[in-house]
Amino acid sequence: MTIKFLSLAIAAGLALSAPAANAAVYSFTQTGFEEGAFISGTFEASDSNADLIIGGGTLNSIQEITAFTLAFSGNSLVQAFTHSFSDLTTLNYRPAKSFFGDANPEGMASNWFGSTGFFYVGGTAVAGEQGGYVQNIDTGSWSHSENLVYVTPAAVPVPGAVWLFGSALAGFIGAARRKKS
Repeated sequence: MTIKFLSLAIAAGLALSAPAANAAVYSFTQTGFEEGAFISGTFEASDSNADLIIGGGTLNSIQEITAFTLAFSGNSLVQAFTHSFSDLTTLNYRPAKSFFGDANPEGMASNWFGSTGFFYVGGTAVAGEQGGYVQNIDTGSWSHSENLVYVTPAAVPVPGAVWLFGSALAGFIGAARRKKS
């Protein structure tokens, strides 16, 4: 009886602690702009069509990205700016890699074709070359980097159910040992 109950508790605990098929959060950076400026940001996405490429934005037919932020640190050529999900024009990324922008169809663009503010393009798919650049649309000034965009999946927190399950399992094992002796 105790073994059956313990097996049931283990199965329930594993079911509660198994990660759901939710979108992953990715952080990205691109360094190498003039005067030490850099791009940083995050996006949340899942490869819903299982083609090994995450894609989204106003130019993409597939919408696998659900959140996006981008920030340029700024320099004397282009001042600091930020973009949000509504500015995302396109983003194509292969999650098997820790970087993108060196091969088609990889690339990212935000506020591309915008009429005011700032835009960013990077990668061979959108910039036509490795690297990227930002531009102040109002003044025409721009800053360039030849570096790739590096991507890191965000750490996934351990759900509280795992900790509860572990302590319950230890209690069941202790109770079973006491009962045997």
